[in-house]
Amino acid sequence: MHRFRIDAILDPQSLPRVANFFAQRAFVPNALTMHLLPSHMRIEVVVAGLEAAQAAIIAAKLGEVVAVLRSELEEIETRGFAADRAKPALTLVG
Repeated sequence: MHRFRIDAILDPQSLPRVANFFAQRAFVPNALTMHLLPSHMRIEVVVAGLEAAQAAIIAAKLGEVVAVLRSELEEIETRGFAADRAKPALTLVG
């Protein structure tokens, strides 16, 4: 399982652009979280079923999306991912 951390500009289109990036590639995230910060927004997307090389390519391409300032990738263990979060989730925190 992989977690993508994306910093994006404070714009109403930033979150939909990032979510659309995954939708266009037929990936349904296990979790999608957005936090508003003073100077930007932090979006975290957790996706299962990706190979490491595929995840790295996606992280690099996310960095090219309009409105994205930075993209990071982290591999996470699935057993640390709670069973109730195994279903797709959207959490907005602001």
